[in-house]
Amino acid sequence: MRINNTYICFDFETGSKNCKRTQPIQLAAVAIDGKKLEIVGKFSSHIKASEDPKFLEKHNLDPIQDEALNVNKVTWDQIRKAPEPKTVWKDFCSFVNKYNYKKSKWTAPIGLGYNILNFDIPIVNRLCGHEPYNFGPFDKEYQTQSLFNPIYYVDLMHIIYFWFESLSEPKSLSFDSLRTYFGMASERAHDAVY
Repeated sequence: MRINNTYICFDFETGSKNCKRTQPIQLAAVAIDGKKLEIVGKFSSHIKASEDPKFLEKHNLDPIQDEALNVNKVTWDQIRKAPEPKTVWKDFCSFVNKYNYKKSKWTAPIGLGYNILNFDIPIVNRLCGHEPYNFGPFDKEYQTQSLFNPIYYVDLMHIIYFWFESLSEPKSLSFDSLRTYFGMASERAHDAVY
């Protein structure tokens, strides 16, 4: 099979665990050429989060949890100084669209990451088409984001599951367990850039 689409490997760091209620606080991505499998671009930004209890209640959003900040190694200072969500999302969409070689949904980049289907893509859908964000692009007919290819995603968690599902090691499929299993460094492990 010949892949002309670019892969966008992306990751959100968030202020809580529930993807339907969390506020994104960091977004990073690398663009990977689909033919050469070489990195052709990078994106990274912290994202300002709301601290207004009325806004959070109105939009059913979680407040930023100190536990999440400890895991992500993101500080309140970084969050408060970060660009607004709309600005970061606009910049990220420009980054992704730069790699849509025919500017159609079929040539849009393919989303790639770890557990993106259960966590990151729902956040993308919220940013694209649901309050309080609703920044687009959003396919109203299918009620889904239209930034990434509508059919193909590569979720490494699913691939890892097939590799290890009948083995006793690693003990879990959490990325922290896999990092230990493969002997990867754990410093900056929950920084979206790494």
